Parts: sequence; structure tokens; C-alpha cells
Amino acid sequence: MNSQKSSASSQTPSRPTRQSTWLASNRLTPSEIALLQQSKESIADYVQKELPERLKQRHLEHMLTKV
Repeated sequence: MNSQKSSASSQTPSRPTRQSTWLASNRLTPSEIALLQQSKESIADYVQKELPERLKQRHLEHMLTKV
């Protein structure tokens, strides 16, 4: 009698192949990069302006760092 062992643990599950998410055709153009940088600066300016007032309203101004 020949017994065949079939164990799920001895078989390695096949992983689905992942397609690369970074392709050369997906790179940003210089104008897109400039637009993102401008947006980042705009958001940072807004936060710097609004944060102290919002913290003051909530009596949390001690959380501001003095520069």
C-alpha cells in the first residue's frame, strides 16, 4: 500500500503577480510638479495663519511652539 501525503502546509500558495505601480509614463510633468508645490505652499500659509487662532479659541495656545 502506497500512501500519498497531501498536505496543504507543504505547498506554497501562489501569489498573484503585482504590476509595478511606477511606470515611466506616469511621471509628473514639470508644470504638474510646480502646481503641487504651489498648492503645498498655499496650504502651509493657510495653516500658519489659522492655527494660532483656532488653538486660542479652544484654549490650547500653549501647544504653539515659539519660533
